[in-house]
Amino acid sequence: MRGHLIKIATHRKRTKLLSLVTLQQSLRRLEMSHKSSPSPELLSDLLRTRSSLKRLLLDDVAKQLLWSRRMFFEKANKLDTLLARSLKPRSKFSSISAVKTVDEVLVNSPQEICAAFTAYYSDLYNHSPHHNLADKSHLDAISSFLDSLSLPHLEDSHITNLSATILEEEVNCAISALGGTKAPGPDGFSGGYYKVLRPELVPFLTAVFNDCAEGGSLHPDLLVANIALIPKEGRDPAAVESYRPISLINFDAKIFAKVLANRLSPLLQDLVHPDQVGFVPNRQLFDNTRRNADLIWWLSSRATPSLILSLDAEKAFDRVEWPFLFATLSRLALPDFYINMVRALYSGMSAQVRVPGSSPIRFPICNGTRQGCPLSPLLFLLSLEPLLAVIRDHPEIRGVQVGGESFTVSAYADDILLTLTDPISSLSHLRPVLSDFGEIAGFRINYTKSCAMPLYMSHTDTASIESGFGFRLAPSELSYLGILLTANPTALYSKNFTAMVRQIKCDLEHWCDKPISWIGRIHSVKMNILPRILFLFQTLPLLLTRRDLAGLQQAIDSFIWQNKRHRVARRILYRPKTRGGLGLPNLYLYYCAAQLTQVVAWHSSASTRRWVALENAFMFPDRPDLYIWLPRASRPILRTTCPSILTSLRLFDLARTKFELMGAPSPLTPLLRNREFPPGLRASDFRGLAGVGLLRYRDLYRNGRLITFSELQERGDLSPSSFFRFLQIRHFATTQMLERISTAPLSTLEHVFMADGPLKGLISRLYLLLSSSPGQWGPLTYCDKWEVDLCDPLPGDEWEDIWEQTSRSSICVTHQEQSYKTLLRWYVTPVSLYRMGVTSSDFCWRDCGEKGTYIHMWWDCPVVRRFWSLVHTEFQKIFHRQLPMDPWAFLLSRPLSVLSRPEQLLFNRRGARVFSLPGLW
Repeated sequence: MRGHLIKIATHRKRTKLLSLVTLQQSLRRLEMSHKSSPSPELLSDLLRTRSSLKRLLLDDVAKQLLWSRRMFFEKANKLDTLLARSLKPRSKFSSISAVKTVDEVLVNSPQEICAAFTAYYSDLYNHSPHHNLADKSHLDAISSFLDSLSLPHLEDSHITNLSATILEEEVNCAISALGGTKAPGPDGFSGGYYKVLRPELVPFLTAVFNDCAEGGSLHPDLLVANIALIPKEGRDPAAVESYRPISLINFDAKIFAKVLANRLSPLLQDLVHPDQVGFVPNRQLFDNTRRNADLIWWLSSRATPSLILSLDAEKAFDRVEWPFLFATLSRLALPDFYINMVRALYSGMSAQVRVPGSSPIRFPICNGTRQGCPLSPLLFLLSLEPLLAVIRDHPEIRGVQVGGESFTVSAYADDILLTLTDPISSLSHLRPVLSDFGEIAGFRINYTKSCAMPLYMSHTDTASIESGFGFRLAPSELSYLGILLTANPTALYSKNFTAMVRQIKCDLEHWCDKPISWIGRIHSVKMNILPRILFLFQTLPLLLTRRDLAGLQQAIDSFIWQNKRHRVARRILYRPKTRGGLGLPNLYLYYCAAQLTQVVAWHSSASTRRWVALENAFMFPDRPDLYIWLPRASRPILRTTCPSILTSLRLFDLARTKFELMGAPSPLTPLLRNREFPPGLRASDFRGLAGVGLLRYRDLYRNGRLITFSELQERGDLSPSSFFRFLQIRHFATTQMLERISTAPLSTLEHVFMADGPLKGLISRLYLLLSSSPGQWGPLTYCDKWEVDLCDPLPGDEWEDIWEQTSRSSICVTHQEQSYKTLLRWYVTPVSLYRMGVTSSDFCWRDCGEKGTYIHMWWDCPVVRRFWSLVHTEFQKIFHRQLPMDPWAFLLSRPLSVLSRPEQLLFNRRGARVFSLPGLW
């Protein structure tokens, strides 16, 4: 198989395989071998070869220079890698100069360093040699452990999908998802190679993958990996365990793993409990952070002695034992067809540590899931699920009891956080569970790095946790998933938001003197600052106001203008590009959008999001997904003071009233727990009707008529008493004349809230809705000024065309800026300078005798008119047709009806070139 791939590479990529360096080395060896007495013919051949080599090298250097110039022209100041690298501080890590061996001997030669890492990782990836398929007692222990658990099983339809033969379309999809610039494995073939040769390679790859399902194996060279070492921040660089191993596997193995991951990923929601949110589709990090913030508030409000425990897993991905992994896959009812493919990918694995200047030493791998393989995170979740199930179901490990449910464990991959009541007793039973699981699965907890935060515990119990169980104490705060959970819920703001603002302001001051263009600075905020802020907005339900964000927004403004005077109004700067602005992020609107995503999540099933079930219990007998749609006057008294719930309610009411994104009352207004309908305040009497979907105003009508009781009976069994309750609802609907409200179409925001399934780009969608709300930005004064100057008012859709064409005026941001500056009337004219008292004359600088207004300087001046006439003539020659001499088109890129779309794109390029010409201004 691999020999055939090399033949294809040689046939299709022959010129790429010819190395100039190899040619130069061969030439030198040839010269040295004939140095004593070269013949005239040989000397002539050497000179010709050297001349050809020099020409090739010069051509290659010229191509690299052209490529570099093109890249900087196209991508400098864009939302791309070049700008990101200019903002990123230089890495302090350069190379590994010395490490300590197992015997604590410091070595510094490359080969000895490589040997030290090889010894460490060969031991790590074979930490329990006796735990293999030949050890029957170990397999019996695994089977006994898994039999004691209640684990989910796949449905027959899912088993059929996993057992289906791999199709070429699946392999094509996996190749399309490959990163073309990702580092290759030991064979040197990159993702771009597989994309270029896809037609030739896909049939062979599909055949090999399907053969593995029938019990076949992969070649050992395909399963070898290079281990790249990434230093861990704040760790001793001389310790071999201070580096994170990233496996650079061959791309054909990566394609195979991606095909398997694409099949397994949609099924994880059925196999993995909602307590685990890492790498599971439609689950997000904030599911756990909001949940734990709610639990800490609940425990603090009741002064309950409890413990928040963060477990640190030692080399969690690398220590997974394969006998336990495959036994777990079988117990979850994954078909043998699929398990055989996973087994083929994990049989005969080997790796080699790459240290510059050394020869790699290959060693076998007998346990672990590779960090760098698309399938590894999914397999790790399944291997960890039995441990979480044991902790969750153990009667003596007591979690927080709310609303009849226990909230004990929350996990994001190997980041496990436990909320324990009766801490001493729970910990005494937790330690044996972790120890027993580690014996059969290889999982090991580093107790000295695990952190415990006590809440309302006595000093005696707190001291016993540190001395008796070995956990490190954190009295006031605990780091989890990039945020600080605090024992005092009111300290979340200062510990997280205040610290983040301080760091961002320092970064902005550091970037202020960097050579970044005006729009490049806007892109810097979008690319670097905004993701950091959104992370905090999503993960913590902080109640913020515009005043809280004003200081940070002002620091961003100073960075955009380099601490100089604003040249564009702020309302235009923050306005979306589709509405005539520049799209600088408005932090408060992004905060509202990020918080509204959690209000949207309220409408998902409580069985899929544990924090939704928790907050439902806080609000009982109300439900948050129904309560928010009630007008304020119709809401019953809220029975909780949970900060998360209050924050979400405030933001939802803000979107309804201030941003005017939905009507009141809404078709989504609930019937139950509604003060306008007094019988519905006792929701339990209407449980039967609610069970068949009669919950909101819009459920009352079907095809424009009031729904009948017989139609409700078709949806489910209803007791005779439900008919009386139905009559009460129907009477309420007819007397209150709810037909108009119930049958009204849903607004855009209401559609977002009631969408089936998660929406991609939800924060961006909500931000666009908020930023497009009526009266948000005010009028565009520059549009009015252009219309006055040109004596030609434009309708709104033509201005939208101008905004779109301006944003596409050039691929180069520097040239694109010129178009924006002209559109936004950036430049100061003689008339403006005269009014400011800077100059003593308001006449044109070109000595034409006219006043230097904005339209005169750019269009009416005789000198400029002659120039535009030349441009107009040249474009008529290019397009072979008559073009109108329209200032809207030549100055502001308004589309011309006589030009096709490709011609219009070419015409738009004139602005970027013309506005940057010296002497025109």
